Amino acid sequence: MATAVLVEAAVPGRRRAGTAEHPLEVDLPAGSVALRGLLEAVVRAEVAAFADRARLRSVLSVLTERSLADGLSAGAVRHGESEAARDADVDPDQAVAAALEAHQDGIFKVFIDDEPVDDLDQVVTIRPDSRLMFLRLVALAGG
Repeated sequence: MATAVLVEAAVPGRRRAGTAEHPLEVDLPAGSVALRGLLEAVVRAEVAAFADRARLRSVLSVLTERSLADGLSAGAVRHGESEAARDADVDPDQAVAAALEAHQDGIFKVFIDDEPVDDLDQVVTIRPDSRLMFLRLVALAGG
């Protein structure tokens, strides 16, 4: 059974970096789960959503007036994505491993309903309206 949660990724100091909060169906029932399992479910759901968007772009690619004007001002008009970018497959297992390693290395913090969760083995409670924030940590210059 899947649970719908709200997911947000943020990078401090960068207004446009990260993504806006968005709903995501994770392949977990509502209830208790270790952070490790939650991260795996979120990464797999995001990889699947990415693949769906890539397939849609390969089927429906429209050159709009704005994209034409942007391309002309940049010196290159492109219709859709390059074949290499479109055909790039993401391995869900590698994506999960990279996310778990990044968390262990302190690259990002996880907040569930505004509460920090640091330990991958910590059991957390997920509700259908839970809010997950992934906050990428940025090293300070000179520190």
